[in-house]
Amino acid sequence: MTLFALVLVATLITTVRPSPLVNVSFYSEALCPFTDDFTEGEMNEAVEKVGQIFTLHFVPWGNAKMNADGSFSCQHGEIECTMNTIEACVIHYNQQRSTWWPFIVCLEAHGYKQTYDIAEKCATENNITWAEVKTCADGQMGKSLEIMYYKETASLDPPHTYTPWVTINGKHVQETNMVKKICKAYEGTNKPEACSHTQKRFAMAGSCYK
Repeated sequence: MTLFALVLVATLITTVRPSPLVNVSFYSEALCPFTDDFTEGEMNEAVEKVGQIFTLHFVPWGNAKMNADGSFSCQHGEIECTMNTIEACVIHYNQQRSTWWPFIVCLEAHGYKQTYDIAEKCATENNITWAEVKTCADGQMGKSLEIMYYKETASLDPPHTYTPWVTINGKHVQETNMVKKICKAYEGTNKPEACSHTQKRFAMAGSCYK
């Protein structure tokens, strides 16, 4: 192979080499109306339009607290703790975002009306085995997952002060214009078409503060 051919091959390999995906982490809590709106709006739009250029790490703990006896206290009561745990179990047993994310959107679309029955309905609609999720949520596995998310949330730097709380590549960002922010963080040349378009602006109604 000639020197020219080798240079051409090396150039082509460099050109098509995929760029690292943007790492997005979403610190959430069930029943927070602002988190519900953000899930259905800003974040879901990002998943639908530029989902191929970022990973999404979803952390269902939010402003909950760990008590001295090992139990949890949640901002919106026991039902929030339950829904947080159900979300954790769904993600644990369904690692593909294409499966667990539609479940999260479905559940949080019901706002303060989230219940076991609604969660089961959302699971069925997304081909998620409800029996194993419920067993997880009612048992030690669910508690262990939530402790893991508690520790992760507690280690945020700077500490989170509200939900929804989002980081891009480890740095906290304001929870607006997510498509634009993710596109800006992506270093690849093969950006989705949505990156060059003006996106719908979602009104940020507020946050659930600690």
